[in-house]
Amino acid sequence: MTSRRPLVLVSGTFSELPQGDSVAGASVTLAASPSGLIFVGADLGIDGVALASGAAAQVSADTALASGNAALESIANNPGISEGDVIGLIFALG
Repeated sequence: MTSRRPLVLVSGTFSELPQGDSVAGASVTLAASPSGLIFVGADLGIDGVALASGAAAQVSADTALASGNAALESIANNPGISEGDVIGLIFALG
């Protein structure tokens, strides 16, 4: 596995921190509730929070799509429905 060092300015251009050098006074502060990629020892891992959030968002999107499809189907099956009824139906299904 490739090991990367922090990017620093060396003679005005970005470069990886030279081997054996360090940055004085540097510290890393992690977010209180991190999500996404994490380091597990020297390996890169996924903490799962982002995956769970994505799954919840997909459920919400699927519900909204089903609601919209139901409204469109209702309109198609009732050609005499008024615009106000359509708006009321959309809000009722949402």
